[in-house]
Amino acid sequence: MSETRSEEYLIPFIRAMLAQRLSREGFRARVIANALNVTQPAVTQYLKGRRGTRGSAAPAHAENIINPLADKLLKRMRSGLGGLETAELLEAAHQLASLSKGGERAGPPKTKESAKVKASLGVLRERLQLEFKVAERYLELANRTRDDYTKLLLRLIASDSIRHGDIVEQVISWFEVEREFGERFQPPGLELLKQMLSMEDTAAEVSLKRTVDTAHPVAKLLLEWIDADEEKHERIVKQIMRMASRKTSL
Repeated sequence: MSETRSEEYLIPFIRAMLAQRLSREGFRARVIANALNVTQPAVTQYLKGRRGTRGSAAPAHAENIINPLADKLLKRMRSGLGGLETAELLEAAHQLASLSKGGERAGPPKTKESAKVKASLGVLRERLQLEFKVAERYLELANRTRDDYTKLLLRLIASDSIRHGDIVEQVISWFEVEREFGERFQPPGLELLKQMLSMEDTAAEVSLKRTVDTAHPVAKLLLEWIDADEEKHERIVKQIMRMASRKTSL
């Protein structure tokens, strides 16, 4: 079985595990279906063990990958910030496929850099807790304010903190699962990256803050937020293009 097929084979297994966890937490099948981007009958099949579990042996330590993903999904659902992203599902499947192939997950690498890895993990875990605490606090503030503009701003900040937590959690997972990050890095093709950069250039051509005339101070901040995000996206895509060029030239 190819790597792609093996990962696709694990996706129903991951969804079944997540559906069971969400059900234990008290969510109804309809809500679970929305969170997992599947139909309600599919969720029913997952919960009855008729789909996602038959004919697929769970890799050892699969719970170490699925449980954090379930915790993350629960936080989002309870905060009203959406469900499972396709990229997250595929990444979890990739990690499970790696485990089933021979257990790349052997703990932090026992090399001269182990102390540095341990220190980095400590910093990341502290930041993970902080990001989720900050998100909860901003959501509380959003629920207490009556101004719709301010409510949106507070919820956006909370959403950013949750995304930051998601990123930190993923980096922690990479530290724990992989020994050589650079060996596996496969950037998108240059043609795709050029298309991405072209879209970012188009979006960045017009500054919303400077061109949209609004007297509301929070609306101005939100438009400035979008401008800043577009600049960030363009900068990151350019960095990926440089990495891809270096990888191609090796």
